[in-house]
Amino acid sequence: MVKYQVRSKELIDLVNDIKNRRLILSPYFQRNVVWRELHKVDFIKTILMGLPFPQIFIARGSIDVDTMTANSCIVDGQQRMTAIIEYIKNNLEVDGSSFSDLTSTEKEEFLKYQVPIIDLDIKEDDPLIIEIFKRLNRTYYSLSTIEKQSTEYASSEFMIVAKLLSDELFIFKYEDDKEEMRDLDPNIPPETIEWAKKTTVNNYQKFVLNLGIFTPHEMTRKVHLSFTLNIMSTCIGGFYNRNKLPSQYLDDYAITFENKDDVVKNIELVAKKFIGLKFKKGSYWLNKANAFSLFIVIYNNMDTITNNSLHEVREKLERFASETPPDYALAAKEAVNNKKERLLRNEYLENLLLK
Repeated sequence: MVKYQVRSKELIDLVNDIKNRRLILSPYFQRNVVWRELHKVDFIKTILMGLPFPQIFIARGSIDVDTMTANSCIVDGQQRMTAIIEYIKNNLEVDGSSFSDLTSTEKEEFLKYQVPIIDLDIKEDDPLIIEIFKRLNRTYYSLSTIEKQSTEYASSEFMIVAKLLSDELFIFKYEDDKEEMRDLDPNIPPETIEWAKKTTVNNYQKFVLNLGIFTPHEMTRKVHLSFTLNIMSTCIGGFYNRNKLPSQYLDDYAITFENKDDVVKNIELVAKKFIGLKFKKGSYWLNKANAFSLFIVIYNNMDTITNNSLHEVREKLERFASETPPDYALAAKEAVNNKKERLLRNEYLENLLLK
């Protein structure tokens, strides 16, 4: 049984604890910020009106006996505290006004707001903290399958490779727009972290983040991470139904993913070729299903689809997009993650590009 205490704390103290890194806003098990502006504004209005909101759960974490300091982390309340920090930094307007527009008295009342806290007597590396996090997030913005996997398999080497490729592993924007390392699962071996730091994946990150395949909201919900897990799994194990292989590989390669260097190297080469096709924004081939299928075809035929042949490949793809066969069009629109539809798209593209 987890021991806990209920208390309240002034909002300004929580903000300063986050700013000074005594309170970790984005521990390894947290999701990305998913609240949209209207939800942030509505929440800030709650504080300005002096109305209560649900408790923020904080894990007390561990104590550094040498420095005599303790680092806690937010288990539930990241979205709320992020909205508060944005408002105080004047990055969020409420009814056309920013925090700086408040009177001195109004600012003081806002900063002295009593935030309800539940202090959990649990360390940040205790596996139970993940179960608590998942149970507390059964809400309107409940955790998706990939968000659950991202937390549950945070230390799996297969997941670490996917997060590295998707730019979900190391960096996030912090107070004063300073870039700092995302808090990592303490169970990740130091040598794996060092490997990730030294591994270059610029091409794939550009492919998955900058070509418009995913909307900003999809990326906050880690859809691009799920896409990457499916890319990796298909490159290794061939076609399968829906998300079967990623779940298997997250377990199989939890400790060691021996082929990670070769897989990452080849994925980088394919991403470079894909980018070299220079599709325009909104292209048919930047649809998630089509981008997935084309990526896999290039991966499986790298020697045939060379950098010198990209112009010819693009012309074939553009003609195909203008006269798409009905069964292909349907397989790229409905049930896109079924094995049958994946195989159909793959057959069409291989016939188009390799014969």
